[in-house]
Amino acid sequence: MGIRPVLESSRNYVMNFSFIAWSKISPIKHLLHHFLFFSLALATSLALFAQEEEQSALHKFTVGSYFSRGDYGADENTDIYYFPLSYELTTFPWVVSVTVPYLGLEGPADVFPETGNIGRNRGGVSEFIDEKGLGDVFLSASYQFPPMLNGWLFMDLTLQTKLPTADETRNLGTGETDYGYQLDFYTTLNRNTYFSSIGYRKRGRTPLYDLEDSYYSSLGLMRQYGDNTFLGLVYDYREKASSNAFESHEVMPFVSYNITPQWNIMLYTILGFTNSSADKTIGFQFSYTLPQ
Repeated sequence: MGIRPVLESSRNYVMNFSFIAWSKISPIKHLLHHFLFFSLALATSLALFAQEEEQSALHKFTVGSYFSRGDYGADENTDIYYFPLSYELTTFPWVVSVTVPYLGLEGPADVFPETGNIGRNRGGVSEFIDEKGLGDVFLSASYQFPPMLNGWLFMDLTLQTKLPTADETRNLGTGETDYGYQLDFYTTLNRNTYFSSIGYRKRGRTPLYDLEDSYYSSLGLMRQYGDNTFLGLVYDYREKASSNAFESHEVMPFVSYNITPQWNIMLYTILGFTNSSADKTIGFQFSYTLPQ
């Protein structure tokens, strides 16, 4: 086993927060996500890096559940239900993943999971919707660079795509393809993992919605307690997704527990400080990594 699977905990959290950042399911970054994950086994032995070529492929499956409620600056609350199913394949130095979600929206028709309130109907009367169905599918491919600064720093480059599989006529999506790229940095020191991300999302244009491209960034800390428990905190910033929307500032506390070497569960919530965020959120994920 090489240094990358040994540090799978650190990378998994970064990748999963990247997914949340990318998908905006909880209006924080990903975590969730993107993903915003987890097998968790922290270590820092650089001597094992020479064995990386002998590493076999890692297969990970994740199922999650996310609920949020908030007014997003409108008169009525919007409830979001999100149930993603993900598959991730790791073959050093590449990681590819696909996420297929089931989505439910109940509230004014101007809130999207990936953007928050786009302000389309601000100042007017919003259509009220109660829709459920397939959400947008997310694809990602990441390249894991060799350790830098004498093994102190790790970096990943991720390319991301959102496929418009959600039905835009039912207000479950924008009906357009989005693209993005992201750089993730992380390191471990004793029982602490520090990570940060910076990314850019290019949104597909549609006459239905006033969408804009946006930059985002995040900073996070995770600490290991005992052999199987991990606590962490992430701060996330994202530029507004529409000329009528708001930028977002959010904090996400989380706890993760290794049930077995293959099974992991994570719980999290999100605290938002602008009208791009929900007022109440809760989410959890189960993840299973096939034994090698």
